[in-house]
Amino acid sequence: MEPKANLSDFQAGEKIFRVTDRVTVDQPVSDMLCSNFIELGFGFQVEGMWSEMLFNRSFEKIPQLTPATYDWFGGLHLTGQDWRGEEWYHSVYEHNRWYACPAQDVPQALAPDSTYLVEHAPFYALTLEQEKGGIHGEQWVVAHNYEEERWCGMAQNGKYLRKGTYHFRGYFQLLSEEGGAELRLYPGRDEIDWSQPLVTVPLEGLSHEGGLVETSFTYDGEEPIWCNFCVFLAPGTKVGMDAFSLKPTDSVHGWRKDVVDGLRRVNPKLIRFPGGCFASFHLWKDGIGPMDQRRPEPSYFWGDLNYNDVGTDEFLQLCETLGSQAMLVVNMFHPDKLHFANSGVNVYENGREPHGFQLDRITDIEEGIRCAAQWVEYCNGPVTSEYGALRAKNGHPEPYHAQYWEMDNETFRWFTWEDYAKTVSRYSKAMKAVDPTIKIGLCAYHFYRDYIPQMLEICGEDVDFLADRVCEPDNLSRKVEMVRQYNATHDHKIFYADTEALQNRDPSPAPFVEKYFAEQGITYRSARRTWIYALNLVSNLMMDHRFGGIVRFMCFNNLANTSGQSCIETPKEGAMLPACGLVYERMSRTLAKWPVEIEGYTSSARNDVQIQAAWNEDKTKLVVYLLNRTDENTAVTLDLSGLAIPSQKASIHLMTAAEGTTQETVKSQGNIIQSHRYCALDTALPQTFPMPRFFFTEIVIGL
Repeated sequence: MEPKANLSDFQAGEKIFRVTDRVTVDQPVSDMLCSNFIELGFGFQVEGMWSEMLFNRSFEKIPQLTPATYDWFGGLHLTGQDWRGEEWYHSVYEHNRWYACPAQDVPQALAPDSTYLVEHAPFYALTLEQEKGGIHGEQWVVAHNYEEERWCGMAQNGKYLRKGTYHFRGYFQLLSEEGGAELRLYPGRDEIDWSQPLVTVPLEGLSHEGGLVETSFTYDGEEPIWCNFCVFLAPGTKVGMDAFSLKPTDSVHGWRKDVVDGLRRVNPKLIRFPGGCFASFHLWKDGIGPMDQRRPEPSYFWGDLNYNDVGTDEFLQLCETLGSQAMLVVNMFHPDKLHFANSGVNVYENGREPHGFQLDRITDIEEGIRCAAQWVEYCNGPVTSEYGALRAKNGHPEPYHAQYWEMDNETFRWFTWEDYAKTVSRYSKAMKAVDPTIKIGLCAYHFYRDYIPQMLEICGEDVDFLADRVCEPDNLSRKVEMVRQYNATHDHKIFYADTEALQNRDPSPAPFVEKYFAEQGITYRSARRTWIYALNLVSNLMMDHRFGGIVRFMCFNNLANTSGQSCIETPKEGAMLPACGLVYERMSRTLAKWPVEIEGYTSSARNDVQIQAAWNEDKTKLVVYLLNRTDENTAVTLDLSGLAIPSQKASIHLMTAAEGTTQETVKSQGNIIQSHRYCALDTALPQTFPMPRFFFTEIVIGL
């Protein structure tokens, strides 16, 4: 028999459920529960949040995207094609290439042979050539204007100017006897009017020795405008160029101001960084110090190029700005990382998939342990320590006090469970010798799931939490029980965290949700942009509440710009919150602390229709959650008469959408309907609350 939604449990409001004051947890719901995750080198996550306006600012060779990226972005059918027709697509995903100008550019396909450079402009004697050299990365561009009278040069489309001041910096070396250059901006998006520049600024100080040239300009227009950024060369000029940068001066520690404002709405309590799979190949030292001395690195797992403009300092300063805790993912060096290999289990079709690079810098386990301890010292050490002094030199004398450290990502690719546990213990001892207050996370998912008790017997005294990633009821119950059993027999206590939480892990869908996905043709990937997926997020957070504080945090996958599978999307025109971001905006601020028993109702994340109640911290306010993930209306009646609530004043916040397939995207906004009202409830009498289709509401009683 086909499983059915539990609508009949509520009898359209005819059945009365008595809310008791019997608390069901021994620790209050964690303040950190609504957390998040940033992965470098995947999906233009940080690039879209960072204020840098130029793509490929040092003219490097861009590695092609891997099949894994296409798969996560919606399917391999996207390979090498123009993504602009996809529902999730917006301006931040653009790979705006450099092109010789004046000319009309066309969109750059994300194909394996893309160079992101157009070397010639029709009807102009001009060449652009990528060559070894420059001061940043491996390449620079050499531009030569052979014209005798006309100016021409190099441009990049897709710059979105708001009213304000912008700062440009770039390295120039004059390769001709004489020459000159100007920074220009020409208005336009698809069609460029080359007759009249919007901005013209002479670039002074070109020299044969080479050096940085800096200038600023102000756009005074009341309305934002699309334009092309250009460097025009005087006739006869030949120049080498590298390490460009164009940023608005109102950025917040380098982050876009509108993005910071949007992130404050999302309110992530902890942010995981820098991965994900990316973290397993990343060296943190490549991402500190002056920007133009950092090493641009291929994203070995996902493809594309990570400039390392966002490194440890930039990330931790974002956390400071938002008031978020930080969790750093440690690259545990291993010999098999030389070529990238999976463990003996054939995770991929061939078991081992080479990434095409020689990664000899991350193969020595002993060096990896030293590198991790040095990272802790850089983040948390006093200025009198070697790496604390380096942090101060880089502009942040005060320690960051980064508390949470996860021991790599998907380590089953390289370590057996036993070797991993033993190596984690060694890492932890070295890292805690630098800062004993840090919390160490042990990977506890996939091929390690059957060995967690044995792993804890090896390294339990040296770790502080299980770092899991399967947001599914049975898995969560099983892992939390393991944590409780360990804590019952050891003085050292640990907790549970989901560090990379997808909201539709099999077999978690409720009966109607699973059926709805099938009937609507919603795939495992495309589901993550829908309203019903956001309602799954509500269900999973409610489930986490029912375990209390032993579940410390859940890092929603991902924070930004992952084909709509995110809490914030950051098109150049302005940041916006998709459906899951709107849920986080609400639930990250919940007052719910002490879940209570509701007589006659059995809680389950597999219920399509759910109710839940919890006291606030001091048990003076009651928080009620109502969730309906079906396409039918119903209602619930609650008996609150047994509760000593000081006030009958209540607030009711409702979120709903026309269909479960509804999306909140850059192209179509305002589809998630929210309303908020205040009222008085007579808690001495049963209260009936409507529960419309595809609906979530939070009621707070006792204001």
